[in-house]
Amino acid sequence: MDGITPAKTILVVDDEQDILTYLSTLLDDHGYTVRTASNAKEAWEKILSCAPDLLTLDIMMPKQSGIAFYRNMKLDARTQTIPVIFISAFSMAQNFTGFRFRKLVPDEEVPEPEGFLEKPIVIPTLLALIRNVIG
Repeated sequence: MDGITPAKTILVVDDEQDILTYLSTLLDDHGYTVRTASNAKEAWEKILSCAPDLLTLDIMMPKQSGIAFYRNMKLDARTQTIPVIFISAFSMAQNFTGFRFRKLVPDEEVPEPEGFLEKPIVIPTLLALIRNVIG
């Protein structure tokens, strides 16, 4: 290797194509390698094939919610160490940690996510959170 550090890979999971395009472009412009998935099944396949350094995850998705996907991911030894930042239209970011999170995911084996951001996304906040989590 020539001393160049490979870019960190972020998997963006959202069922809205405009959000996938927006976040992909934004993160790519800031030096991250970006993969996308529009549903839980596709996300699972990409997690196993590309081993992302971080996942951004929407809550409201068809067939399987982001919460259910997150729970399954954190209970699987192959994927449980991948950090997750939820990005959602739900206006509950202030109440998503602690007690509220435990009401959604009562399984004590499932840790809280690394972050929760509301849509519309505040770019500096998202980028600072990502840098804090994966560099």
